Amino acid sequence: MITVLAVICAVAASLGFNYTAYLQKVAVDKLPRVTFKISKEVFGIIRAFLRSRTWLVSLAVMLISSVLYSVSLVFIEVSIVTPIVASGIAFLAYLAIKNLGEKPRKIDLLAIGINITGVILIGVSLAEKVSGNGKENALKFNPWAVWLVGAGIVGLAILFPLIMRSGGQSKESIGLGISVGLLYGMTAIFARILLYNFSKGYIFNPYVLGWAGVCIPAFIIWQAALQRGLAVIVVPIQAGIAQLVPILLGMIILYEKLPKNLILAAIRILGFLLILVGTIILSRRSEEIEVPSCPREKNVSESAIENVP
Repeated sequence: MITVLAVICAVAASLGFNYTAYLQKVAVDKLPRVTFKISKEVFGIIRAFLRSRTWLVSLAVMLISSVLYSVSLVFIEVSIVTPIVASGIAFLAYLAIKNLGEKPRKIDLLAIGINITGVILIGVSLAEKVSGNGKENALKFNPWAVWLVGAGIVGLAILFPLIMRSGGQSKESIGLGISVGLLYGMTAIFARILLYNFSKGYIFNPYVLGWAGVCIPAFIIWQAALQRGLAVIVVPIQAGIAQLVPILLGMIILYEKLPKNLILAAIRILGFLLILVGTIILSRRSEEIEVPSCPREKNVSESAIENVP
C-alpha cells in the first residue's frame, strides 16, 4: 500500500512540475522581459513578477510538487521515480499545444521522445545502486575538484547563451535552457555533498554557498528561457541535461562508477547518448522556429496581473 501511495506521489509530482513550467510560460509571456543588465528597471521587473498571480501560483505548485517528489523518494527507488517524473513532459506538451498554440514539428516530437527515453534509461541504470547493501552511500570527493568543476560549469552556463544568441530569440532560448540544465545539474552535486556533510555532523558547510550560487541564477535564467522559446522545446532540453550532469559529474568528481552489471552500464551510456542526440536535434531545429516576442504592456504593474487559464 505504501509503495502504491509513493508511486501516486511521484506521478502527482511529475504532473505538478510540468504544470509549473506551463504556468510560468503563461506568466512570463505577459511580464516584462527578463534581462541580465544591472539597472533600475530590475526592481520594476521583480515587482511585476511578485504581483503576478499566475507566477506566484506556479511557485506554490512547484513547492507542493517538490514535497511530493521527496516523499516518493523516501519509499521507492530513484530508478522508479526518475522515469515517472520524466514521462510528465507529455502533459506539458499537451498543454503547450492545446493552450499555448505551440506547434512542434514531427522531428521536434521525435527529439523530445529521445530525450525522455534517455532520462528513463538513466533512471533504470540506477537500479543496481539502490538495491545494494548501502556501502556505496559513503561519499568521497576532492573539495578542490568540486569547486573547480563547479566554476567550469558556471563558465559553460554563461558561454552557451552568449554563443547561441546570434541565432535569434529562439536559438538564444535553447542556449538559456542548456545553461539552466547545467546549473541545476551542478545544484544536485552541491546538494548531495551538503546533505552528506550534515549527516556527518558538519555544522559549517561552505557548500551551502555553492548550492545557492548556482540554484538562484538558474531559476532566474529559467524565466528568461521560457520567455524567449517554446516551452515544449526548452523544457525537455533543460530536464535532460539536468539529469545527465549530476550522474556524469558524479563519476568524475565524486568517484562514482558505472554499474558493475554490463547491461546496466550499457543502458546508462545509451541514456547519456540519447539525451545528447535529442538536445542537438532540438537546438538545430530551433533555428527554424519563429517565436513571437513576448507582449509587453506599457504599465508594468498592470502587465503582472492575469488569470490562470
